[in-house]
Amino acid sequence: MNILFDQTEAQALFYNGAAEYAQTVFFKILDMLKDYPSARVFSLYSSDREFRYEMLSYKNLSKYERVICVDYKNNSLKEIISEKKIDILFITCLQAFCDLPLGNLNNIGCKVVAVIHDFLDEEMNTSNILSFKHMNTPITFIRYQLSRAKVRFLSGKLKNRTKIMEDMLKNNNMEIITVSEYSKNSFRYNYPKLENNISVFYSPQKIVHESPCNVENKALQKLIESKTPFVLLLSADRVLKNAASMLKAYKRFLETTKTNIKLVTVGYRNEKFEGHISLPFLSSSDLDIAYRNCYALLYPSLFEGFGYPPLEAMKYSKPVLSSNVCSMPEILGDAPIYFSPIYETDMFQALVKFVNTNYEQLASKAKAQYKIISQKQQSDLLELAEKILNGSFIK
Repeated sequence: MNILFDQTEAQALFYNGAAEYAQTVFFKILDMLKDYPSARVFSLYSSDREFRYEMLSYKNLSKYERVICVDYKNNSLKEIISEKKIDILFITCLQAFCDLPLGNLNNIGCKVVAVIHDFLDEEMNTSNILSFKHMNTPITFIRYQLSRAKVRFLSGKLKNRTKIMEDMLKNNNMEIITVSEYSKNSFRYNYPKLENNISVFYSPQKIVHESPCNVENKALQKLIESKTPFVLLLSADRVLKNAASMLKAYKRFLETTKTNIKLVTVGYRNEKFEGHISLPFLSSSDLDIAYRNCYALLYPSLFEGFGYPPLEAMKYSKPVLSSNVCSMPEILGDAPIYFSPIYETDMFQALVKFVNTNYEQLASKAKAQYKIISQKQQSDLLELAEKILNGSFIK
């Protein structure tokens, strides 16, 4: 069994969950290679781009037996598949794959298994975005449009991705994987005429790259040493994470209550107020430390295909206040305090409810839900790796 594993998303210009997904699935397959002596793994990458993670680099992977790195810089996909006698091409993010100069997937000579994490481009279009109160300003809307075009602009790929996706999905030899039931239903909604086989495998738990023993960020270390209680708000510079609305709600919350719980944002450079602490982006180990030491996590995201951060906080029995849209209710169950991400008043109400609810009860529900989902993540990852290695997707 010869497997061509797409590592291109792990070379993305900007951090994203799909890159984490790629490396987690890849190393699970490598861990299981010993049980499949006839299997070989070809790691597809470009020598023109850097890897976000050293463990996925050509230098590191060269240490593994039956792992061969394949540079697509000077080769077409069909040529690689034919030359290496590939049986399965595993694409870790189909939307991103559409932007690569690898040619059409039709009639390429092997089974294609492609992961679709979400349908952000299809769902969060212009008409939908303008319905959100905090997006309905020229500056914010332009910033959103620039953020969506940034990767494709920088890579020279300003194309109609939806049309390319539709053409790719017409491949009769393609199996689609999504990371949640929500994403599966989103596929059915956005591409009703397509009849691809669709399987749901929950996004696996991420790998923490460094030892979580020492705090790298001095500001985070100082905060933890001060014993100051704080709630955490992540990816605060990304428009769709909706930090601007939550900041307004939390500011009003501090003004109208006597709480001493600080708001800590990660990656937010704009408005600051008393009770708000801004940290730069954190390494994976520092982020894990922040989860362990926070009082709760705020997650006002406007869109998610799965949603890693709430589960990562719930792992340490941390209560979560979450938006009630997309995959959130499916993944988080009844553990969080939910709110509408559109209305700041609803966020404010959730914060008030939080401080008036038994903390231990919320923490217990968080840990219980984490155990349920983490068990499914582990079993889904094992099943996915087995199906790739034993050729079940081909049969």
